[in-house]
This record gives sequence, structure tokens and C-alpha cells, in this order.
Amino acid sequence: MKITPPCKTVLPWLKANLGKGCLAPLTTVDRLALAAAVEIVQLYAVTQHPEIVKAFGLIVRQMQKSTQELAYHAIAHCLDWHNRPRFWAAAGLEPIPVRMCKYEPDCPI
Repeated sequence: MKITPPCKTVLPWLKANLGKGCLAPLTTVDRLALAAAVEIVQLYAVTQHPEIVKAFGLIVRQMQKSTQELAYHAIAHCLDWHNRPRFWAAAGLEPIPVRMCKYEPDCPI
């Protein structure tokens, strides 16, 4: 059984949740950092090692502030919707404004 890594599936997943224009502001650095960040979340999902969360924070800080919301939502791509705020805070990242995703629980869309 071949497993597709989350770095390959996160962009279509984000588009499905936030709309097709959500990826427009991503620079090359943002795309690379987002891919790395989602793989770090996947590693955490398997190991649950708390030090891995710090790596997520370091990587997300390489993204533009305006695109970090995508990394926030990408947490749910590997974990679950409710894990996002706790994982984000544990990574040492400041709270940011985020939109509601189309498929997250309690979404009115």
C-alpha cells in the first residue's frame, strides 16, 4: 500500500477548506515551509514527542505572517480540528486571526 505524504496532499486539502484563492499569497519559501511544517505535524502524530512541536514553530516562523494561517489549518490535515490551537501554542507561536474551514465541525457553510 502506497501512502501519499501530507506535503503532497495539503495544498488541495487547504483549497477544499478555504477556497481556491487561499494559496495565491504563497511564495516559494512559504510553500517549502508549509510542506515541511505539515510533515513535522505528521511525525508528531506518530511519535507524540513534545520536542517535535518546537520544530513546527521554527519552520512556520519562516513563512510570511499573512500565510501562517495555512500552517495553522494544516495541523488538522494530520491531527484533528481541535488540536490546532493547542499545537500552535505549544510551538510557541503567537495567536493569529484565522478563518473557519469549510469542513471543520460547526462550520455554518
